Amino acid sequence: MSEGLKSFDDREAEPEIERKYFEDLVVLGNAVPDEISDNRITVCTVAFSKEHGLIRIYPVPPKSPMNNRWNIVSLPLERNKKDSRDESWKIQGSKTEWETLADKITLKGKLNRKQWVELIGYLKEHHSYGCIEDINDKKLSLGIIVPKIIGKKLEERKEVDTAYQTTLINDNLFMTVNNYAVRPVISYSCPKCRTKKQQHNQGVLEWGIYESLRREQIHKDQVWHNLHLDDSGYDKTFLVGNMNLHRSKFLIISIFRYKL
Repeated sequence: MSEGLKSFDDREAEPEIERKYFEDLVVLGNAVPDEISDNRITVCTVAFSKEHGLIRIYPVPPKSPMNNRWNIVSLPLERNKKDSRDESWKIQGSKTEWETLADKITLKGKLNRKQWVELIGYLKEHHSYGCIEDINDKKLSLGIIVPKIIGKKLEERKEVDTAYQTTLINDNLFMTVNNYAVRPVISYSCPKCRTKKQQHNQGVLEWGIYESLRREQIHKDQVWHNLHLDDSGYDKTFLVGNMNLHRSKFLIISIFRYKL
C-alpha cells in the first residue's frame, strides 16, 4: 500500500461532538423566524446559563416553550458543527427529530418582573462592553450594550417574499423575516464608542418587534412608540450578536426595556 494512503483503522476519528443537558436556562430573546436551505422555518434563541453565560441555540422550532422571553427551560444541547462560535449550540436531534423537537424542551417556570430586572442588572455588570468593537476584539459573538439612541427608521426591504410559510409541526402560518416589507434599524452610540462616526447603525431582529409590525400595518410608527426608546423614564439595554458568516457584523437581537 502506498505510504500516502492510510488504512481504514489508521484514519483519525472525527472529534466527538460535545453534548450536554442544560438546566434552568433563561430565554432572553428570539430573532424573527427565518427559512433555512431545507425549507424549515426556524428561530434563533439567545438564553442565559449560570454556567456558560450567554448562549445561542439554533435552529429552534417557531412554536415551543422557548418562544417567550424570561421563560425558564431545560433541554439537551450539542455543539453545531456548522457554527464554531463558542456561544453556539443546537438541540440534540434538531435535524432528524424536527417535527417533535419542541417536546424535548421542558418549561420550568418564568421569571417575575423583580427577577428579570435583577437579571438585566447582572447582565449589564458581567456581560456588557464599552463598544461593539470590544466584543469583536474578544472574538465573542454575543454581548450586552447600554446604548444612547441617536435615531431609528423602518428601512424598505429590496426584495419581499409575499408567500407565508407553514411550519412542519403545526398548521399555523408564520411570517419569516423576508415576508416583511420593512426592517427596523436603530442608530446608537455605545458608552465608549470606538468608531470614527461614534455610532452604529444596526438592524433589529427581535421577533416581538416584527410581530408589532405585522399588527400595525397602517400605523407602523407605533412600533417605535411601544418600545419607549426616547422615553427617559425607561431603562434600555441591547442584546447584540454577530452573524455566523460575517462575524464582524452585529445586529440587535433583543431590546430590554422597563419603566424606572
